[in-house]
Amino acid sequence: MSESPVELKYMVSETFSPGGGLTGVRNTVVSAKVRNLAFAKDVQLIYTQGDGQWREAPLTFSRTFGDHDIFERDDDTIVVAQCALRYSSDGATYWDNNSGWNYSVSGGGPNTVGGNVVLNQATARRGSEAGGGFVFTTSWLEGEIWVKNLSYQKRVGVRLSTNAWVSSNDTLASYAGTVTTNEGLSQVEVWKFKTPELNLDTSQPDFVFVVFYQDLDSGVTYWDNNFGQDFRLSKNEGMVVE
Repeated sequence: MSESPVELKYMVSETFSPGGGLTGVRNTVVSAKVRNLAFAKDVQLIYTQGDGQWREAPLTFSRTFGDHDIFERDDDTIVVAQCALRYSSDGATYWDNNSGWNYSVSGGGPNTVGGNVVLNQATARRGSEAGGGFVFTTSWLEGEIWVKNLSYQKRVGVRLSTNAWVSSNDTLASYAGTVTTNEGLSQVEVWKFKTPELNLDTSQPDFVFVVFYQDLDSGVTYWDNNFGQDFRLSKNEGMVVE
């Protein structure tokens, strides 16, 4: 993943006919993740509809996770052919333009993710286990990773530490289908993971983790490491990060 403090999380842009006499219905949804550099933030979708003219449309704040925020746009008036993201905060401007190639979608493949892999959501869980006359509190992490379908052979998973990277373990995720689109072939796969249920490590209050996607055909590994600062999530039951 790029160290730029802005990244596309997910985008779908399509024109479809839902039936009942309706045709040419537009659907464009864009979700972006930005590093929380300052309170004031301006996040813009810079896009073309394939006519050679570049336009911009603002994304609005949706939710925060402390060190990063989610900005979104849901628009039924445009269809995007190519786009990039521009993020301005604290007097500086940053871009996610897909490493200079821009993001592209089409009627045949109407969706994509930034960096080829993104954490969709992770949730902290707790349980209990009896043994030897005692009841132990257990903890684990479960969630979803979204990846762009670059090849058939792949390994997707999470690298997790319960003790601030003194040690860590990898857990592989399982394929769970694709993100649904109205028409065309979805380019984004859903992979679900659940780390082992281990005794609660009280030495640190947070899970620290990153997610990865190994394209076994090309040998390239992609990471979502939350702008190089890793994901941190309280071990308390039900806490969520995206």
